[in-house]
Amino acid sequence: MRGLAIAAVGTAVAVAGASSPAPASWARSVRSAAPASSVSPASAADAVRGTVVPGGLGTASGIGPAAALRPSAVFNVPSGSAAEQNAIAHHVNQLTAGAPRGALIRIAVFMFTSQAFARTLTDAKRRGAHVQLVVDASTRDNDAYRRVERALGTSRKRSSWVVACHKGCVGDTIMHNKFFLFSRTGRARNVVVQSSANLTTRNRVNAWNNAFTISDARLYRAYGRYFSALAARHHERDHYRVTRSGPVTAYTFPRAGDSATTDTLYRLLGKVGCGGGTSVHVTTFNLSRTDVAERLWSLSHQGCDVRVIYTNLSDRAREILEQEDGPELLSSHYMYFDAETGDEVDAFAHSKYVLIDGTYAGRSRKVVITGSPNYTEPALRHNDETMISIEGAGVYGAYENNFTRLWDAAQSHYQLKGSVPDPG
Repeated sequence: MRGLAIAAVGTAVAVAGASSPAPASWARSVRSAAPASSVSPASAADAVRGTVVPGGLGTASGIGPAAALRPSAVFNVPSGSAAEQNAIAHHVNQLTAGAPRGALIRIAVFMFTSQAFARTLTDAKRRGAHVQLVVDASTRDNDAYRRVERALGTSRKRSSWVVACHKGCVGDTIMHNKFFLFSRTGRARNVVVQSSANLTTRNRVNAWNNAFTISDARLYRAYGRYFSALAARHHERDHYRVTRSGPVTAYTFPRAGDSATTDTLYRLLGKVGCGGGTSVHVTTFNLSRTDVAERLWSLSHQGCDVRVIYTNLSDRAREILEQEDGPELLSSHYMYFDAETGDEVDAFAHSKYVLIDGTYAGRSRKVVITGSPNYTEPALRHNDETMISIEGAGVYGAYENNFTRLWDAAQSHYQLKGSVPDPG
């Protein structure tokens, strides 16, 4: 990625006009954040390397409308405070609330049941923003979706609309994306949010998720072209596109093929070298692709520090990974009885990311690979999905801290602190 041009990225663009400053409870949760004035990156690459808060909670939307919108990572933490559980929902709510009259908001999300976000979208439409939403048809049977559909309509001849895709939009199985695009929000332009989280209570309260946000014209245009293809609902066997902008590369799916040579994650993991203590840390909701499992086992066998947190692991993938010299495995899914409510509660990882620290593509790098795809055959070959890779110490550090916190919680079966209200 070295030497690639960076397309029209603001160095310190502030988010103004969001719905309101964050509440005191939120402010307390981000006191460790670096002040907005502490970094003035000269390029997107510098911003990605240096401005992500180690805990992942200090972002433009998290510290109020006067803060700068820089490349940032946000994580919701089910075992944490109300603010931590709501971190991603609060983030996208404030970005949406900050979109002014005439701004274009485009969202592709698999599951959508959030009444709070439904209100935010309808409010945006009322003040004159153009709101376009693509969902999987399986999520239509709920009040939040129906409310948005009534407000926006379904005619793409208008500036605001909802599209629900049956058996995928471009692919032939499901529309599994989780991304948000804002032409303007406050003073920021060309904003892309790539998340692993659905807009549901379960993903907000019980599941560990992540979101990466960047203001970047080239990436924004690439995601916009993909969004248009989703909305058009013309099925294609292959919609694999790669867009590079500075330290960030975006990938769109489905990708045609029938071998490991066309498995994007397998190929990216093939760039890892295991000399000098390279680490490869993986969090996944579902891992069943045997090529990926074999690559992870091979890296561990070669001496890399490979650790995998999973929620679902196929029998064959487990068999491969549990061979001698394989990676350390930890299930994120645990259940406990809540004595206060009498409910059985579960916690699990829904993030999908790979963290690489060490030799990558021939030199020392810190890399994050994240997005909506699970590490399954349908995610690669059949679903509508987006994935990004990000190079930089700042983003990597935020994700590694999240990985460590998740590992500790999964090992200790830390009890969650109960459902908290959906943020408005």
